[in-house]
Amino acid sequence: MTVRPRFFTLGIAAIGGASALLVSLASPVRFAYSAPSLHILLEAAGALIALLAAYLVFGRFRASGRLDDLVLSCGLALVSGSSLFFSTLPAASGLDTGHFPTWASLLGRLLGALLLTCAAFCPYKRIDNPGRWALVFFGLAASLLTAIGLLVAFIAELPAGLDPAVSPPEALARPQLHGHPIVLGVQLSMAALYAAAALGFTRRAERTGDELLGWFAVGSVLASTAALHYFLFPSLYSKWVYTGDFIRLVAKLVLLAGAAREIGRYWRSLAAVAVLEERRRIARDLHDGLAQELAYIVRRARSAGEANPIAAQVAGAAERALADARRAVAALTGPLDEPLDVALAQAVEEVADRFGQNVVLALQPDVRTAAGVREDLVRIAREAVLNAARHSRASTVRIGLSNGQRLRLTIADDGAGFEPHATEGNERFGLLSMRERAHALGAEFRLASAPGRGTEIEVIL
Repeated sequence: MTVRPRFFTLGIAAIGGASALLVSLASPVRFAYSAPSLHILLEAAGALIALLAAYLVFGRFRASGRLDDLVLSCGLALVSGSSLFFSTLPAASGLDTGHFPTWASLLGRLLGALLLTCAAFCPYKRIDNPGRWALVFFGLAASLLTAIGLLVAFIAELPAGLDPAVSPPEALARPQLHGHPIVLGVQLSMAALYAAAALGFTRRAERTGDELLGWFAVGSVLASTAALHYFLFPSLYSKWVYTGDFIRLVAKLVLLAGAAREIGRYWRSLAAVAVLEERRRIARDLHDGLAQELAYIVRRARSAGEANPIAAQVAGAAERALADARRAVAALTGPLDEPLDVALAQAVEEVADRFGQNVVLALQPDVRTAAGVREDLVRIAREAVLNAARHSRASTVRIGLSNGQRLRLTIADDGAGFEPHATEGNERFGLLSMRERAHALGAEFRLASAPGRGTEIEVIL
């Protein structure tokens, strides 16, 4: 059973809210580490993951040309650039950069959260000249990051956003809200923005069936939870590592997982298209070559068949081969995931029309099987209808298909019938091929017939 995106998002949101309550109210679950190197590592990992996700989403934009994909990729690039240039590199350099990492990174992340939220509500449509718009958006994003960096760097006096000594284990008795009001306000704003983004991504995922947006909805919920943790227990831009840092990293990992699955789906679709093109090429070759030659043989043999029994036999054999070639062409040009009931109806009605038979179909709709299984079952049904027309002189053939505990295919005719025991060890080739196809599938093959009572064939898989 597939879980709807809204329920999955709500479940993650409930877990995130519960974690914030536990960390705030239950002292045994609080933890903090004085680990500047780990803090830098988490920042760098988050920045690189966001950058890779931005690259993967940009690849999707190049294929789709949609505005929302472009804005989403640009927002991820902003989040990555803010972490990398304003937080990771200054901390790793070991230089005294003052309060620059606090304010530059804070503003850059806020801008990235704003763009991600915009992506969740952008029009779901293609844009003209996507290459030009990509240059405009990413150029604007790079300009904004540069402007933020220069603005913060050249302000003479910047207030301390957070006390570097905040979040030691002995000070974690309760949530700490003594950071700078702007820092706390921005964290709350980002929590609200990511929550809104989660809502937008969830609604769009349900409306369009886009799996990637479902992943981004979950990632946005986790990013909102991380911002809430930063509001309650500020640890960002300090030497202390706390819960918000890990939750933010998990949020980016979720975004990366969603983007990677999307790219995998894209490559699988390319492979499916390549297979379909090759199948169509083979079908064209069969139709223009083998089928045409067989049709010629049928015409020539029929013209000579009235006076020559051998020519009549050749005509019959060529006609059967031509029917198989046409069936192969139809199978190769049909959809790869065509339901079994649709394929059966097309195949048996084609044969019945040629011999003037009446076909009664009782097929359970939307029965899905593997392509090889579907083709073998269709060939069994088709051969049974051919036998009913050629040998039993049947006027009506009934085809049944059901898919309960086991898949069951039945073909029954009102023709002359025969004595099955009399043909044991000397079956006609048509019966033998049907039996062998069924056994190759691991299915039961049942044959019931009697002179004057018609024939019924049943395949149970």
